[in-house]
Amino acid sequence: MLENLRSSKATGSLALQKGGVEKRIYVKEGRIIFASSTDPRDRLGDSLVRAGKLSRANLEQALVLYKKSAGLKKMGAILVENGFVPPKELFNGLKIQVKDIIFSLLLWEEGAFVFEERLPVDVIQLQINIQELIAELITRIKKEP
Repeated sequence: MLENLRSSKATGSLALQKGGVEKRIYVKEGRIIFASSTDPRDRLGDSLVRAGKLSRANLEQALVLYKKSAGLKKMGAILVENGFVPPKELFNGLKIQVKDIIFSLLLWEEGAFVFEERLPVDVIQLQINIQELIAELITRIKKEP
């Protein structure tokens, strides 16, 4: 699917659902620009902790601040504003999160999907090289037990 989106220079979002979880891959002119997920394991803070870019203690502090903001502030803004991660690490963390979401989709053996030919106006636009991503995902699969 990813290669098909790349070669057709598609723009929009690929929504994939399994059980109560929805994950989306956003593409612009065939390039992956972002991914999102309703799975709590795919949250930005957890991705940063797994990557060693954020301590569990700092994540817990950021979650308290996030709850106090009643969701009005994005987690990334809270992490940067409070000095838990520098802006560059946040950007790298977002790329890690996107790759983790896509990797997790490769482990799905079933599910439903639909492609919508539109992008939300507020989607963060990262640049993820699909060929490099596929190579990285293959390496990860080989390392999985």
